[in-house]
Amino acid sequence: MTVPYRRAGRIQKSHGTQGEVVVAIGDGLSFSDLEGLELWVVPPPAVVRPHRVLDVRSGPKGAVVTLDGVDTAAAAHEIVGRWLLAASDAFPEDQGAASDVIGYAVTDARRGYLGVVTDIIVTGANDVLVVDEGPFGQVLLPVIDQVVRDVDDAAGSIAVVLLDGLIDEEAD
Repeated sequence: MTVPYRRAGRIQKSHGTQGEVVVAIGDGLSFSDLEGLELWVVPPPAVVRPHRVLDVRSGPKGAVVTLDGVDTAAAAHEIVGRWLLAASDAFPEDQGAASDVIGYAVTDARRGYLGVVTDIIVTGANDVLVVDEGPFGQVLLPVIDQVVRDVDDAAGSIAVVLLDGLIDEEAD
């Protein structure tokens, strides 16, 4: 399934007094890929419009990004915690988007069906799959080789091996 937009990152916090924001970049993009990119803030603030990336540089907590139309600390603060979407064709061809696995069924080698991927949390170290609608309630799975063993795009499924402590099996 081709999607028209993908997550380019999540706005973590405002930075300074000129409207800059710190962004956790996702979906295989690099700092250089963001430069000049047209992004949409989701959910949108009062005015729905695209924002072009005017400048991006490395900061201690992620990419420090300047968006056109966001030029005050108040405007930057208003969009903190929101996702930045970009047109799918703006992403590098050889990189799959992590958001493409939303809706995939997740199965553990020992416990069986865990649920469906409903969201992805972008962190500095690795992404985290949010799995809901299963017998263990919400399960957070780090996207690391020790946990995620296979992603089958044709079947829309993910095979995992849970690490101890990732689910509360005594809650049943």
